[in-house]
Amino acid sequence: MNYLTIIAAVWAICAICAVLFIHGATRRNQDPRRAQTGERESNAERSKDFGRTV
Repeated sequence: MNYLTIIAAVWAICAICAVLFIHGATRRNQDPRRAQTGERESNAERSKDFGRTV
């Protein structure tokens, strides 16, 4: 292969990887997830398990 073809192929692969990385790193859902009332109660009960014991 020609030297310039190899350079172009490497740059193309880097560009594709950058585009896929940026696409994967973007937030899909702009609204924050809201916890349901049942989840809040169970999370409050679970948080007691992580208390410090002295």
